Amino acid sequence: VVAGCGIANSQSPPGTSLTGHWLLQPPFKASMALLLTVAAVGHPIIRERRWLMPALLLSAVGDWLLAIPWWTMSFGLGLAAFLLAHLCFLGALVPLARATRPRLAAVVLLCLVSMSLLLWFWPHLGRDKLTIPVTLYMIVLTAMVCAALLADLPTIWTAVGAVCFAASDAMIAIGRFILYNDALAVPIWWLYAAAQVLITAGFFFGREEPDYELDYEYDYEGDYEPDVDEG
Repeated sequence: VVAGCGIANSQSPPGTSLTGHWLLQPPFKASMALLLTVAAVGHPIIRERRWLMPALLLSAVGDWLLAIPWWTMSFGLGLAAFLLAHLCFLGALVPLARATRPRLAAVVLLCLVSMSLLLWFWPHLGRDKLTIPVTLYMIVLTAMVCAALLADLPTIWTAVGAVCFAASDAMIAIGRFILYNDALAVPIWWLYAAAQVLITAGFFFGREEPDYELDYEYDYEGDYEPDVDEG
């Protein structure tokens, strides 16, 4: 996909939109999240897998929609798909939250940055009637990143990935509402790709085997019947 963007960029003036120049761009953009969804099938922690797989699948839907800008509803529906994806990520991350001073400090800093960005974008959101959708999306995205920063995971990969996701989305908003072009398209994609890979990897690596749930659920009380001595 990055190579395709580079080809399009080399044939177009600076600032020209890179999205929609290649017929196969939508499925290729969605393929990364789809492959990560397949990888998530092997995650042994059932509760996390149930949230992680739909989060990645919804991200693939969002990727596809945002790659077809000629459809007027693509941005709004893509935003909705990613909003739902972040809610699923929240479902996986919230139970892992552990508050420490460094983590809380990072959360406060993130919230201040998010509020500043929203205030910057605010005067420009009404042009496309996106004030409410973008505000809701930023709230949910900020909550997801905060949950990732608070998550008690063995590595920092998920937290770093969530921050990369927020940075990628901030650049999308800057391009759409401030610059009015896709000049940031390539770094946006690099950050987004890194975000999805790092978020997913953080759920897998460094986990202790005893902490894993079994890959099946068994109701011992309901399925166990003691022998009854009829005599």
